[in-house]
Amino acid sequence: MQAVILAAGLGTRLRPVIGEEIPKVMLRLNDKPLLQYTVEILKKYGVDYITIVVQHKKEQIMNFFQDGRDFGVAIEYVVQENPKGGTADAVRYAKNKIKGEKFLLVYGDNLFDPAAIGKLMDAQKKHDGILAVKKMDDVSKYGIVETKGDRVIGIVEKPEVAVSNLVLAGLFVLPSAVFSYIEKIKPSKRNEYELTDAIQLLIENNYNVGYVQIEGFWTDPRDAREIELARQFIDENYG
Repeated sequence: MQAVILAAGLGTRLRPVIGEEIPKVMLRLNDKPLLQYTVEILKKYGVDYITIVVQHKKEQIMNFFQDGRDFGVAIEYVVQENPKGGTADAVRYAKNKIKGEKFLLVYGDNLFDPAAIGKLMDAQKKHDGILAVKKMDDVSKYGIVETKGDRVIGIVEKPEVAVSNLVLAGLFVLPSAVFSYIEKIKPSKRNEYELTDAIQLLIENNYNVGYVQIEGFWTDPRDAREIELARQFIDENYG
């Protein structure tokens, strides 16, 4: 299965910690950039063709990973024109790179237990699409997932009222049909094209979208404390 990694974000929340000179995905965690852990995990689970969506400080990412040969994968790049366009807009740029009926989508600025990919890949066989979710106490900063049985019945980005304590974990297997629904959505209140809106359209059009819950480590590093937690996880699991 092909993979798309989103690595175009500005990482504004982390700028007080890491400055403006490096993209968030290139944040050094011990001896490697954050994004390298994701690439190596995908390779471990049989993904050998990756498209990385870049924009902010893209040369640092492209110069480091180049064509992926040194990491045992093939990597191509597409550039998101507007770094504030939103997640759906970023995914849109990978459309012409996807050849199969499904693709794996990963938010490049997250760090997660590698087993989450295996769990996601196994579960996707039973659904048109599959989302990884994480149970959180504070859900105000994330996309929220509403479920029934083994299916997702609703999804919304940073709602004012939370209907669930399950948040999107930035790992998806999506049908290629999602690209047509991306073209139908409108900008959100944040003036961004939200991937959650496109997935909601999939659900409303009778696509069977399931979910898996991540039990192990997961973080979307947003401050110095979460960066330290990520480094501790790497020490314990990659040391």
